[in-house]
Amino acid sequence: MNIENFKRIIQDYLQGKLTERESEQVDSWYQSITEEDINPFHDAAHRHAVKDELSKRLVPTLRAERKSAVRIQRFRWLSAAAAILLLGISSLLFLRNHQQALPSRKILAEMQLTQTVTKAGELREIFLPDGTSVFLNGNTQIRYDKINYGKSRAIFLDRGEAFFKVKRDTLHPFTIASGAVSVTVLGTSFNVNRSQASGQVTVEVKTGRVKVFAEENGEQRILTWGKAARYSLAKKYFEIFDQNPNTVNLWTQGGMLLNNVGFNALKEIIYNRYGVVLIADNLDTDKFNYSLMIPQVESLDQVLTMICTIHQIKFRREKNEIILHK
Repeated sequence: MNIENFKRIIQDYLQGKLTERESEQVDSWYQSITEEDINPFHDAAHRHAVKDELSKRLVPTLRAERKSAVRIQRFRWLSAAAAILLLGISSLLFLRNHQQALPSRKILAEMQLTQTVTKAGELREIFLPDGTSVFLNGNTQIRYDKINYGKSRAIFLDRGEAFFKVKRDTLHPFTIASGAVSVTVLGTSFNVNRSQASGQVTVEVKTGRVKVFAEENGEQRILTWGKAARYSLAKKYFEIFDQNPNTVNLWTQGGMLLNNVGFNALKEIIYNRYGVVLIADNLDTDKFNYSLMIPQVESLDQVLTMICTIHQIKFRREKNEIILHK
């Protein structure tokens, strides 16, 4: 692919001219190359110079076309790449390194992402083309490029929770894009929970070594056995904490671990696991907090009884709802 074709695809992406399928392929390409330690800027001064030139060349209207946090970050990076190419700064080296990674428009049009979705209350284990095991919690969605998986080993965790046992391949790192956080490993086992209720992405390591990366601010951490990281979308930083590796995947074995979670997070856990909605009837749930471990959950009633005992309250069922009340 020549430089002109590269610029055309990038600019069409920024202007929203690509189809949804084509945009997803650019996203996949972006994810595969940004895990490498490549920085197109020589220093901070170079970065600012490129930014100034970019604002003149790429028209301010482009800034309003990417509203989501993930796309904003990709807009900045791809815009910088386009500006560098337009300016002739490091373009030949960049293109030589990645001309095979960026597909043509024809390939973009033909590409399809394989999607797996679990319903609330459903647990499912799937195997990727390389033998990697992914155990999905309820209400979880992942996507990956099945055709090119052997080259990139890239997964998108759009929502929910999954436990990964990754087949080791030192030549092809395994990556997970989970909104504001990406995860890179060579071969290990770990859990990723993208919680919509708490606005956090949590990564817990069971075995091996894991790299976590914050897309927005570039913060990067290395996690080893028994370590975990929780990234807050609101605070935009990683909180590192210890986690018993034996309990990381307890939920895949029929158990339940609540580690300092509030009521909204509890509602999400109950819904994903059992497919029922937890409602508080005239209760002040702001101070509700839960830290408990159940090695083997016998039934939802067992969990509800423990929760009600903590707060000295009761529960009743109404169709698909569980009402907590005094």
